[in-house]
Amino acid sequence: MLTLDASGSGNGTYAIEAGRSGTVQVSGDVAAAVVTLTIRYDYGAVRTFTGTLADTDHLTGTFNDVQGTAVFIRS
Repeated sequence: MLTLDASGSGNGTYAIEAGRSGTVQVSGDVAAAVVTLTIRYDYGAVRTFTGTLADTDHLTGTFNDVQGTAVFIRS
């Protein structure tokens, strides 16, 4: 669960299946239609997500360290 402000910065929590859970800090950048989020986990890992708004409730893109598409849904 992430809570972000208009610039894409904020914080949240995570849970890894059969693993740890904790908190994340997020810093964001929006340029035209592209959103870039840098996600810093409480145990030191850093991941980068780059995507676009598919519609008013869906942010679709990829992470720098895995293949495949990720979708964030506003709730």
